[in-house]
Formats: sequence, C-alpha cells, structure tokens
Amino acid sequence: MMPSDDVRRVHEAGLRILERTGMVFKHAKALAVFGAHGFEVDGQRVLMSAEQVLHALAPAPAEFVLQGRSPDRDLRFGGDGLVVATGAGPPLLVEAGASRPCTDDDLQTSIRLAHQLANVDMIGFPLEPQDVPPADRYTLCVRRALTLSDKPLEYALSTAEHLQVALDTSEILFGSRWEERPRLFGVVNTVSPLQLEADACLAVVELAARRQPLCVTPCAMGGTTGPVTLAGLVALQHAEILGGLVLAQLVSPGCPVVYGGFSSVASMVSGDPLFGVPEYWLAMTTTVQLARHLSLPSRAGAAVTDAHLPDLQAGIESAAAMTAVVEAGVNFVLHGAGILSALNAMSFEKLVADDEMVGMLRTLRAGVPVDDESLAVDVIGRVGPGGNFLLEEHTAAHCRDGYRPSFFNRRRHDAWRQHGGRDVVAEASLRAAALLASYGAPELEESTLRRLHEYAPGSGPA
Repeated sequence: MMPSDDVRRVHEAGLRILERTGMVFKHAKALAVFGAHGFEVDGQRVLMSAEQVLHALAPAPAEFVLQGRSPDRDLRFGGDGLVVATGAGPPLLVEAGASRPCTDDDLQTSIRLAHQLANVDMIGFPLEPQDVPPADRYTLCVRRALTLSDKPLEYALSTAEHLQVALDTSEILFGSRWEERPRLFGVVNTVSPLQLEADACLAVVELAARRQPLCVTPCAMGGTTGPVTLAGLVALQHAEILGGLVLAQLVSPGCPVVYGGFSSVASMVSGDPLFGVPEYWLAMTTTVQLARHLSLPSRAGAAVTDAHLPDLQAGIESAAAMTAVVEAGVNFVLHGAGILSALNAMSFEKLVADDEMVGMLRTLRAGVPVDDESLAVDVIGRVGPGGNFLLEEHTAAHCRDGYRPSFFNRRRHDAWRQHGGRDVVAEASLRAAALLASYGAPELEESTLRRLHEYAPGSGPA
C-alpha cells in the first residue's frame, strides 16, 4: 500500500497533467460540454485546472445501487461493497491443456456456469465467439447474457453501435421508463496517453445524460503507452480517469460513476503487456487508494495471469492480484474469474476455481466479528481447563459460520487418495459439470424474450 502522502502527491501530479498538458476528446459533443462550462478548449485538447476538476467531481456519489431484474440481484458500488464480474472478451478457450478459438456454444456454457457461481455477481462477455461474424458478435453476446442469466450485465462500450445495443436492450428488458433508475452499467476505456476516442466520448455523454452508471478505465502500459515508472504510470492513469469523470459530471452532476484503472507494465523485451507481475498489483492497489482519496467507488485489478494454462502459476498470480485489491478495499472487479493468457483466453476450470478464491477473499475482507456472542467468555468458563467444546450448543450454532469451499481438498492425505487423488483442475472440471447439470434458465416474460430474439435474429434458440 502506498503511504497517504504519496497518494496525495500522485493525485496532485494527475491534476498538473490535466492543467499543463490536457487531454484530447475526439467528439464535438464532449468539446461543446467543456466549452460551455468555461474550460480551455484548443482544437480537441481540453485543459483543466485543479479547481475545475475538483468542483466538477464534487457532486459524484460515493456509492450507488445498480438495480437488478429482481431485488436480490441489486448490486451496491462503493463503501465496503465488492462486486465481481466474469472476464470479458477473450477469443480463446483453454481445455484439456490446449487452447482453441471459442464458439457460440462455449459462450453459452460460460454464461450458464457464471450464472450458477455464488461469488460472481455480474456477467461480462466471458468469451467472444469466433464462429459468429464480427458484426453480429456484440449483439449476440448481449442477448446470450440477458437470456441465460438474470445477473446484471457489464456493457463494454467500445463503439457507437455497442452503445445503441446497450440502450435498446435496456429498454426491452426494463420498459420505456428504464432510465428512471440506475440499470445500465457501462465501461468506457481511454486510449493512453491522454485520449478519449469519439465513440467513448459519446458513450460518456449519453450515459451521463441518462444518469446511468459508467466506469472510466485506462489500460496504460508502463514503458509503451505510459511512463515506465510506476508513480508516473498511475499519475497518467489518474489524469485520464479524472478527465472522463469530469465530462460525465459536467453533463449530469451527481450521476453515478466508478473510478477505474487497469494499467500495468509492458515487457521491455517483447513489448507485451504483463499482468502476472508485482508492478501490476502495486498499480492496482494505488488505483483503489486514489479512488478512496476522491471518495469514489473503485474498479481495479482482476484475477489475471500471464499463464496459458490453469496451473500453479495461474493460481499464484491470480490470487496475488485479487488479494491485493480486496485488502485495499476495491469495490468492483472486472475479469474477476476465468481469465488466462493476459486476457486472451479463459477456462471453465479456472472460472470455477476463481469463484472459490473470491469466496475466501470475501471472508478475509469481512474480518473477525467481535461481540459478546463471538467472544464466548461464558462458554469458555463453562468448559473450563482441559474441557472440550465439540458438544457445546455454541459450537453447533456457529460451526457453519466460516467459509466452506465446495471442492478444494480438505481431507487427510489417505482420504484424498481414496476419493480419487485428483488435483484442483480435475476437481474444478467435475464441479463445473455438476453446476451445468443443475442449471436452470432464469424466468423472462415471453414478450421480452421474443423482443430480444427479434433484436438479435438468426443466432440460435437461447
């Protein structure tokens, strides 16, 4: 964790970057918003003083609730809330020790599996099916996610077409008055260094105008699209996030936003992005600290790895990355389960194993509850020296309080051998099969289902 004085210095550096260098916004609507509020606009570059930035951000809420299709699917962003979403967008599926281009069938399987997982709160696009024409993929992925699960959907808004699909399907799902509550959650990426492309600008403006929550996320790579030093990298990222969030607040003061960061470092040998490295974990914990400095909900980190198989390396790197941000107090984690190969692949086994890890981390984050009941002073006194607590009512009442993994091994070695002696990947495969066998599609009104089918025709029955 970065000392608070250093967090403040990074924050001030980000403000200086916006004031001295500015940020490019490549859409006339965004530039018009800045101009109307007295910001200095030079072509597509906008300069922002520290006072302007902080004044614009002041109304942004510290937390908000994303409305689900039912109250038990509502998600709270901010405070001590933790929302975990699947991975999003990998084109490859890893199975039986090899990777291959994923299919629509794989996409459907991944969503059904994510729907069953207890610690995955939100659906991204766990896979990008390569057997579907590129022009049809986004609409198909949205339809699959909305019909195969009733968990909220994370809309990745990379193009104007993606934005329109998000708006259209939200109306189909929630009705003509859907904008009255926060129901559409969009993620918008900057282009480092210091740019917001035209379609991303439009997404920020349109979602903010509807007061729908949006997350602005840079993915700068230290040494290529950002400074090679971590302090410089997070300062650049901070400036880009602030620029996008200021635009949203100028459009609609008080609209819900999430401070998002996903920056890491690039290999100085190959230029490839690296996510299984300590520099990434440090950048992500600092991202959470900067969000907290501004009293904003945070998105940072992920269960990501540079490993290409769900092996020991993948487990170590994913667990280290998730532990770092969970202990820092992160509120939203995208790519929180299933990801391999630096975001290029996923596996069903890792999806299930990461879900178990997140459950453990939720227990870690909750800490130790302390009250008269949990301190158990009277129970200890009743049992006394040399006694046994096994048959106490207190034990029976609380023996299921702790986290109980569903398939991680907790047997003695001989018992583990007797039950097959399988490793965690084999156990995860069995667990995935059991979850899929018990899957049931969520209820959806026939008229809504029909409209979703009509919106994305010719793409199978689901």
